[in-house]
Amino acid sequence: MISFGMMTLSMKSEQTYLTEIARRANPNMFTCFRFSPAKIHPVTQLVSGEKFDHKEDCWVKAEFPLPMIIYDRCFYTNDPSSKQAMAIVKWLKKKADISFLGNGLPNKWAIYQVLSKSSLSPYIPRTMLAASGKEVVAQLEKMDKAVLKPIFGSGGNGIYKIEKSGGEFIISADLGGRVSTENFGSTSETEIWLDRLFSKKEYMMQPYLELSDSQNCPFDIRILLQKDHEDKWVVRGKGVRRGRKDGILSNLSAGGEIIPFDEYANSLNIRTKRFILHELEEILSTLPGILEGSFPRLFELGVDIGVSKDHALWVLDTNSKPGRKVIASTNPDLKEVLYKAPLEYARMLTEILPEREEQHL
Repeated sequence: MISFGMMTLSMKSEQTYLTEIARRANPNMFTCFRFSPAKIHPVTQLVSGEKFDHKEDCWVKAEFPLPMIIYDRCFYTNDPSSKQAMAIVKWLKKKADISFLGNGLPNKWAIYQVLSKSSLSPYIPRTMLAASGKEVVAQLEKMDKAVLKPIFGSGGNGIYKIEKSGGEFIISADLGGRVSTENFGSTSETEIWLDRLFSKKEYMMQPYLELSDSQNCPFDIRILLQKDHEDKWVVRGKGVRRGRKDGILSNLSAGGEIIPFDEYANSLNIRTKRFILHELEEILSTLPGILEGSFPRLFELGVDIGVSKDHALWVLDTNSKPGRKVIASTNPDLKEVLYKAPLEYARMLTEILPEREEQHL
């Protein structure tokens, strides 16, 4: 019997997704659990959480030993409970009798350092650490417009566009679909504002790329990749996120909409469509292997790719705990595949784990 644990910071998180996975688990092969890392007893190592009851088709409160396979869906912030959870998960990953379905990727700067030295470097925007307001202002002399992104961040939160126009500095952000702008008349004012921002979070800086369509709506392509039951990477689906006209972000939290990938691809002329599809294939066939060459094993990846007005492709973000909203809403037939995928990969892991142990003897 495979004990399969689905781990989230809050028991309210991703309830539908985790329940649908548990419903599809063969009860003769899997026992499914749901828990938070904070609910692991440090002495007994028993977990207070929930077990899925197939007969009643619901989760019931239970205490159980640590599951042998863990699907980590914890999304961390800067709060104390997140930091505590991160320490517990780090400890769990060191336990020889537990396997994680996939390991989380590190921060955006660490990922950039790997990808920028790889064969995919032409697709990676030039990035530098934003250590101080003075450094950012100095860089703006060379690039006029730039984007500031938190090193630890997701969902487009904390992203700013900064530009220099004459002697003025303009800093803007997409807040719930509305662009908020602040103007600074002097270098010193701008540097003070930036230093205050950097004192709260670590940031990195990239040249601002014009990644918008003919209506000046920012957009990007979201791709979901997962490993199948043979441990091979497959593209599960693609979708397009399009932001509001003259906005900065395509993120749904910033008021973006979802468009089927085929609708976008079929709007292009044949030559451009062929070029973009070829470039996408090049990126997606190479990216997972590069990441796994530098970081621990992965199970799934969300990849965001921007397309500039001259049809150059840019890898904007790689996420090892991707959402499914864009893919599921544009490819509803995929839902069944997405619910079964973690179970199929968990089963594959249990089959190869004894082989791995033998290799280490």
